[in-house]
Amino acid sequence: MQKQDMIYEDFMEDRAIKMFKDDELNYSVYVQVFTTDNLPFSPITGDKKHIFFDYDQAATDGVAISDVCGNKFNQVTQKYEVTDRTYVVGKVVKQSLPEDKALLLMKKAAHNIIAELNKPVLMSKMKHRPHIMNDVERCTQLLTDESVDLGTLSKETGIAEDTLLSYRDQPDLLKNAYHIELKKLVAKYFEVFFNRNEIERFRFMLIDIVGLT
Repeated sequence: MQKQDMIYEDFMEDRAIKMFKDDELNYSVYVQVFTTDNLPFSPITGDKKHIFFDYDQAATDGVAISDVCGNKFNQVTQKYEVTDRTYVVGKVVKQSLPEDKALLLMKKAAHNIIAELNKPVLMSKMKHRPHIMNDVERCTQLLTDESVDLGTLSKETGIAEDTLLSYRDQPDLLKNAYHIELKKLVAKYFEVFFNRNEIERFRFMLIDIVGLT
């Protein structure tokens, strides 16, 4: 960015917007990037592959999104990061436009770019998170496991064996079971099935609740 070529500078949604006349024929627009944005580059490689930012969506008929400048590789984190000089760069497609016409095109493009930067990102880990079983599902797994003896389970939980047999034959009945019955069966489920995989599922559940990465 060359200061002497700047023809417009302002803020849109708290972002710095800069517009330049690069030469007699060309214009460019720079839109500031924030750390929390839908990043226009990969933090891992610094390139534009495998990212959620859609360059085609951000572009307009009059302005093509050409580049990102100012992102920096952090030697400590081993990632590409946003700095206070990170901008998405757009170039006006047509050459030799009057300045007022170019400004209108670049302002429209700036709004498009900001909309794409503001898009919430569904992280891949969210898409592939292990399923967290609810209490009814845990009770169903316990009761439908043929290795679980219903007579023994009845003695240990105080629930009638006929009731347990009904639940085994028709697991949907568990949806209307007494809370105290579910509580006892869930406790038995954890005693029988609790293992490292379930610990991992519980960890993912905590991450989801707390919002940690």
